[in-house]
Amino acid sequence: MKKLALLLGSLLVVGTAAQAKEVIAAPVEVSKEVVVVAEEVVEVITPAFRPSGYVGVQYRAYGETEGHGDKIIDRNANGDAADDNQDTWNRGANNYSRLETTFGVQATENFSFEGRIRDYNNLESNDSDKYDNGEAGTETRLRAYYQHNDWLTSRVQYRDEEDDSQNLEYQIRMLAYKNEGGLLSKLLFAPKVYHSFPEDGGGNYMNTIGMDIEYAGNLPLGFTWDGTIYLNQNFYNHDFYTGANGDQGKDAKDTEFAPEWEIYLYRTFALYSTDRYAIDLNFEGGYDPYKFGQYDKYTEDTKTGQYVKTSNKTTYSLYAQFALEADYKINEYLTANAGVAAEYRNWSNTDQNSASHWRWQPFAFVGMKTTF
Repeated sequence: MKKLALLLGSLLVVGTAAQAKEVIAAPVEVSKEVVVVAEEVVEVITPAFRPSGYVGVQYRAYGETEGHGDKIIDRNANGDAADDNQDTWNRGANNYSRLETTFGVQATENFSFEGRIRDYNNLESNDSDKYDNGEAGTETRLRAYYQHNDWLTSRVQYRDEEDDSQNLEYQIRMLAYKNEGGLLSKLLFAPKVYHSFPEDGGGNYMNTIGMDIEYAGNLPLGFTWDGTIYLNQNFYNHDFYTGANGDQGKDAKDTEFAPEWEIYLYRTFALYSTDRYAIDLNFEGGYDPYKFGQYDKYTEDTKTGQYVKTSNKTTYSLYAQFALEADYKINEYLTANAGVAAEYRNWSNTDQNSASHWRWQPFAFVGMKTTF
């Protein structure tokens, strides 16, 4: 019995030890406090559209073209002799003034309009010496734009010219390329229809279909450039003659393809500037314009009955202009400017084959521009 009791006691001790090895300590849970941080909500408010615009006024006074005689002297009592007693440079555009008013309004986010009115006045009196220098008349140009999207805009234009002829034009303007700061920064195609009619609204009207190609860009040394190519197919309601014979069958035409090309260079040389003042030397120049007509044009001389050439099919006007200009910023919305300038151009002889003998014409200007 003692042996049996001893055996049972030994087994009990071994079993208890084995059971103790199988006990696994339970994990201790540590409570963590969860902190939720609310992010600040920033509300972006798009400013409401507000109409804006500008108004500008500039007065220019033009002097005499270099080499231009003051007076037209009638040396032939009958008035049928050639007027060869003086230089004819820029005849009809000397000693005159131009008052130019410009304005524009961005009326809605998509619709805007702008205008330009030029009033010309002769600064000489028409006396017995037959002064025939200064221009006179008013030219008005009005444009309205509707922007369909970032690349497509409609434009309607109305013009009333100095001779009181008028014209209307519609364009759908397609921006094909834009790269600010590039050699070519803008390329725009503008298919168009155009109608012009004379002062009396009579029969000498012209219809045109075609396209304008506008371009602009940047060049080395601070120069910029821009211009337009005009592709014009003209339809006249009257005949014009393309030969000296005045042949109704062969020389009479009533349609013409007449493209034009304009290209301009610009450069501003800053001479002095502060927060309010700036003095600059401005340069601009180029072809203004180069015309590529399809035909030479002839008109019947009522005195002789002969047909004489009145316009060459290819002509150009090339110019360079320098202006010393001072600007004064009166306040945030109003700026005044003034300056003196001179323009060098082939004023009278524009035929491509014989254009030569460019002349200077000086002018001075003063003006101001306000924005709102």
